Amino acid sequence: MRRVDERQARAALCETARDIWVRGLGAAADGNLSVRLGPNRVLTTPSGCHKGRLRAPDLVVTDLSGAPVGAGRPSSELSLHLAAYRVRPDVGAVIHAHPPMATAYQLAGGKLSEVYVSEVIFAFGQVATAPYTTPTTASVGETLEPYLRCYDVVMMPRHGSVTLGADLDQAFVRLDAMEHTARVCATAQLLGAQFGTPPQPIAEGEVTRLYAAASLERPSASCPPMEPLAAPIEGADERLVQAVMAALSRGSPA
Repeated sequence: MRRVDERQARAALCETARDIWVRGLGAAADGNLSVRLGPNRVLTTPSGCHKGRLRAPDLVVTDLSGAPVGAGRPSSELSLHLAAYRVRPDVGAVIHAHPPMATAYQLAGGKLSEVYVSEVIFAFGQVATAPYTTPTTASVGETLEPYLRCYDVVMMPRHGSVTLGADLDQAFVRLDAMEHTARVCATAQLLGAQFGTPPQPIAEGEVTRLYAAASLERPSASCPPMEPLAAPIEGADERLVQAVMAALSRGSPA
């Protein structure tokens, strides 16, 4: 595993953080970024920092357990970064952002794993969506770990995205590509509803050919599903029984 020059990493991390803020991929204090410096060292953004005003001395170094090495308090969501580094020795940088269109598209019921444009496969493969977990808790890293082992781009429902890369540039390009794809999908859905021609995802056979063209392997059967199973709605069973009883009392056949 190659070591990264810390001074260069600090400058690159601040520049990427500013790019994320300027491009509207997250509000000022949202999200967090990190770079792997070596086998047991990670450089990360501090807790609650303004991404557009970040300075190199503000950044925090930790070990792979999350313990700070020197001054500073790391992000409360460092666990998801450490989970990626533990299971993916090929990963040199992690970006957690709050891209508005991708987050809204998923929140509205859109499936980001569906492939509507071929370029997304060449950029990173497909987007996986992990089950919801409470932000800033240790369970975030635990929940995401099996997804990060298999996918380079993962959405966290009602929260944001995680993109992995060999370096910061690749992680940022994947974030940008995902948000661009979400904008295309959302626009196509709106225009399709207007013109009565809803967009259709690319057929599975062609998706497989795109993976081959991109020299990528499709996720194996041992990987978590790209879309989580729908969580049961609290009180749904009770409401169903009440609806059935009400229908029976009215003499309804349904």
